[in-house]
Amino acid sequence: MKNNLISKGKAYIVDFFNHWNEPYQGRYIPNKEVAAYGFGGMGVYLATVVINAVGLSASNLLVGSCIGLKPTHLYYMLVVANIIGISFTVFRSYIMDNIKSPMGKFRPFLKWMGVPSVLAACIFVWMPYETMTYNQKAITVLVMYLVINMFSPFYTDSFLMLIQVMSPDSDERTDVMSISQIIYSFAPTVTNLVIPFLAGLTGGLTDMRTYRIIYPLVSIAGLFLAFPVYKYTNERIIKPKSKENEIRFFDAIRAIAKNKYFWITSIAGWIGFLEMSYYVVLQWTFVYAYPDKEKLLGVANTIIGNGALWAMIAAPFLIRKIGKRRLLISCNITNAVLLAILLFTYHNIYLVIAIFYINNFVLVLGNIYNPGIQADMRDYQQYITGERIDGMFGVVGLIGTFISYFTGSVVPHLQERCGLKDDYTVLYDPAIRDNLFKTMIIASVIGATLNVIPFFFYDLSEKKHRGITYILRIRAMFDDYSADCLDDETLVNTIQIINSIKESQNKNPVSISKDELTAARSMPKKTPEEKEARAEAIKAAKKMISDQRVANENIELAPFVLQELNKFSTNQFKKQVEAATFIIENEDKGLQFILNYVNEQIKLYSKPSTADEKLILNDFLKQSRDIKYAIKISRKHYKDGNPAFDESSVENAQSLPTGTIKETIYRKFAVQRAVKERSVYKRAVKPLTDAKKLLIQQKAYDCMDDLITRYNSIVLENAQA
Repeated sequence: MKNNLISKGKAYIVDFFNHWNEPYQGRYIPNKEVAAYGFGGMGVYLATVVINAVGLSASNLLVGSCIGLKPTHLYYMLVVANIIGISFTVFRSYIMDNIKSPMGKFRPFLKWMGVPSVLAACIFVWMPYETMTYNQKAITVLVMYLVINMFSPFYTDSFLMLIQVMSPDSDERTDVMSISQIIYSFAPTVTNLVIPFLAGLTGGLTDMRTYRIIYPLVSIAGLFLAFPVYKYTNERIIKPKSKENEIRFFDAIRAIAKNKYFWITSIAGWIGFLEMSYYVVLQWTFVYAYPDKEKLLGVANTIIGNGALWAMIAAPFLIRKIGKRRLLISCNITNAVLLAILLFTYHNIYLVIAIFYINNFVLVLGNIYNPGIQADMRDYQQYITGERIDGMFGVVGLIGTFISYFTGSVVPHLQERCGLKDDYTVLYDPAIRDNLFKTMIIASVIGATLNVIPFFFYDLSEKKHRGITYILRIRAMFDDYSADCLDDETLVNTIQIINSIKESQNKNPVSISKDELTAARSMPKKTPEEKEARAEAIKAAKKMISDQRVANENIELAPFVLQELNKFSTNQFKKQVEAATFIIENEDKGLQFILNYVNEQIKLYSKPSTADEKLILNDFLKQSRDIKYAIKISRKHYKDGNPAFDESSVENAQSLPTGTIKETIYRKFAVQRAVKERSVYKRAVKPLTDAKKLLIQQKAYDCMDDLITRYNSIVLENAQA
């Protein structure tokens, strides 16, 4: 038995390092990148310890107990910070979606934004609050909070969104997120255990010295440990190699507004704003109800954190078994029940720890499925619009910021009504503390219940997402073929998907039998040979079940994917091609002439009688809006109304000398001016550009036979080799 375990362990280690630089078959991420994301993530979480210590809420011990700001004042400050922060969010989102770096969309920010984020937070905690008046404290906290939030979201958001683009496969993203969270969650586990003990040396968690000495040292160490996450990972977005990231701000906003899954997830957060109100119970129980046990808060956090480990291990299996949507709904319902139980047990510190332990297990499952939902939602966005949008989701999400101006005031007003104002020592009074705890827990039960309701309308299943990724691959293949930059690997992988789908059409799903797996598990296992034979039989049976499950999915997805392959034979796309041909043939007559044609088509289909006619009408309405906007841009920026731009002007500006400060400044403004002119030009000719793209795409789709011939040639060469 022992020798068998040792041999299996050695085999696993060998297999792990065999795939250190090369991923497993059918996967994208090698083990080196999984380790880099996990261990580098430890550094990211340690680096943000001092950043996360700063918050504008009464539950934050730094600004509440240490600095002594009132809950309602903290809320008003948060509203001001959110309003000012809108410009930061817009700028950050636009930069992330339009960055052109060989490192990708997110890794450059992981490399450069950690140091200014930690530095700003260190300056925050070292401000001389002891000598300030109340108003000076409030102004200083607000200003420094804004400075921190100029930099830190670049760093933290990039880490969280990186996993969404490391692999296009939803299951692999889930697996890597689970494994990496097991690794990097060691960082908060250690800090939650160690910092309360170390805080005893500096006066406790309500003493400013703790945040000036312990927290900054931990964060500085984290910056060095975060090195692997941007050095040894890669981003793998399914998009044509010929397509650059350049998304106009309002186009991105308009596109996201059509994404129903964005609205579902956003509304869930907006109406469930009360869900985390209960979180003060644990910390305030140790600090105010049992001050003699404050040092044990770290032990309690460590015990509770252990629930996260099992959640990370269980998440991939649960997601495969029931899917992200059903798991999310189950977790939210469980959370509401746990909070209802907490309402009657919060006096018992051991029961509080037990409930928080189970609750942490449930919440950490969300840390696995939520990034998966966000990534699937972005793939869906690319599917419906043709543009890969990531950062701009944050801009549209600012709607939630305005909503929070009303909802966010509820919790601090409840806290003040319960007796908590600027003197936090009132929490030592059991009557005030109990009343506040009950109020916060009831609010959380209401929030958890409301949060789950929108997800009953969420239908982006794992199967549907797989079909979307198939279509994105097909589109990328045709676009690269049109641009003459299609590589053999992309061609082979995509044609294999197409062949599998074509083989699945007109078939019926087969009932999956587990008889062979049951028979394999009942095989004898007394001798080493029997054990090996049994293990091989189980492996083969599991593979057969997995292959049949994929085959059944392909059967169900076949109509969806084949619709993409055959789209240019549909009435909708025939009409699109007809309109695009008219636009190109009459380009010299101007956009107004083209707009008149489009408006005539709108009148023709103004009363659609079929689904096809409704789709055609919507296409022409969108085209009309685009043309009107292009005409407006042309009249505003071009005297003769004829857009023109010399692409070499950007290259010329970029090649200007930078030997002196004056030359550097001149070059910077020259590049900005040229890029702006190019942006204006692209918007002015967008209807013509879109028409050309459609005709090029149609031509590529008509060359399917050529692609299959090339595929067969590659397969033959590989077989001969």
